[in-house]
Amino acid sequence: MRAVPLRFVVTWMILLLASAASMQPDAPVLEIACFHRPTSLSQPWVGTYIPCLEEVISDPSLGELAFTALAVSPDNTLYTTRPYAGLVLALDDSDGDYLPDRPRVVAEGLTLPNGLDYHDGALYITGGANLYRLRDGDLETLVDDLPTGTGFWTGGVAVGDGRIYVSTGAPCDACAFDEGEAGAILSFDMEGGSRQLVASGLRQPADLTFHNARLYAVDSARDGLFDTPDLDEINLVDPGAFFGFPYCVGANIPDLPGGDCADALPPLVSLPTGSTPLGIAAYESDTIPELQGKLLVALGGSYNRAELRGYALAAVTPDDGVFRVIMPEDPAPERSNFTVDQMNYRGSGFYPYRPFDVTVNDWGWVYISVGGGRILAFRPQAPGAD
Repeated sequence: MRAVPLRFVVTWMILLLASAASMQPDAPVLEIACFHRPTSLSQPWVGTYIPCLEEVISDPSLGELAFTALAVSPDNTLYTTRPYAGLVLALDDSDGDYLPDRPRVVAEGLTLPNGLDYHDGALYITGGANLYRLRDGDLETLVDDLPTGTGFWTGGVAVGDGRIYVSTGAPCDACAFDEGEAGAILSFDMEGGSRQLVASGLRQPADLTFHNARLYAVDSARDGLFDTPDLDEINLVDPGAFFGFPYCVGANIPDLPGGDCADALPPLVSLPTGSTPLGIAAYESDTIPELQGKLLVALGGSYNRAELRGYALAAVTPDDGVFRVIMPEDPAPERSNFTVDQMNYRGSGFYPYRPFDVTVNDWGWVYISVGGGRILAFRPQAPGAD
């Protein structure tokens, strides 16, 4: 058999990559300046480096959990879940402004759908005991025995390195338990087989994302620790990792007897206790340069506390753990210097509603789901507009 010359192999690879790239639609040029768009918003406050904050959809009549998990396809179809109704919705562009705004049902009869990821032409959905796949309009159940009856809903789903990763909640706020697959991250092959326990010792791993081929998970501290700082977490997930729950809190601090805290991994990034991270997405585009290479985290917020924590969208640099709230953010700190709490209490933030999830499309546009039936977006300014 004759060997194929190397130059032909290289040429073939270049053509293949070019063909794959050509299948991705180019980002549209938005010709209307932000302040002339009917979707433009002035609140929640954002920094001047955010080109344009807009409203995708708002329907308060749908209730607090109208739109929770988010995912977006390469053609900018936005998907979201309505867990109590058992629905997955797709939002289409109804008026030609490239902003998805008209919901339609694409899957129904699901159990508490609350995790989404779009990969290679299919939408992966988690809810209750189930891992679903929606492809070409057909819904199939890949897994139907994820841990249920736990204190927290089934968490996020992320597809990477040829496998599907699913996070599950712990069975309680703070107790010892024997269920090895609760409070954990599991993985499956692309058909739901080859089940593996990837990591354990988590309480509320509400979402997962891949960034630079590494898997990240959010988690939050148990009730009663509000006065202990920085116990909510972003964790870098490696096979076999144990993150300490329920035996340890923080950096290997014993909390319940019976566990070996020396084996517990510290978080990659510590977040304010009570900020309750619920959604995470990697920002790998250069559309908003200040966000490039960062993890965007939706902080659902504290409960029954005079001091607000969370109720914000944060940007985190995974390499050094630098944490910055970007929404609400005082657009003129040199003149006013409001705190995040002050912005939220005065109506310039998310409060009293919670951000639930965040996702980024292939063009670098950001979508954020918010309680009270809202989805918001960051999109570019029109060329030449101030």
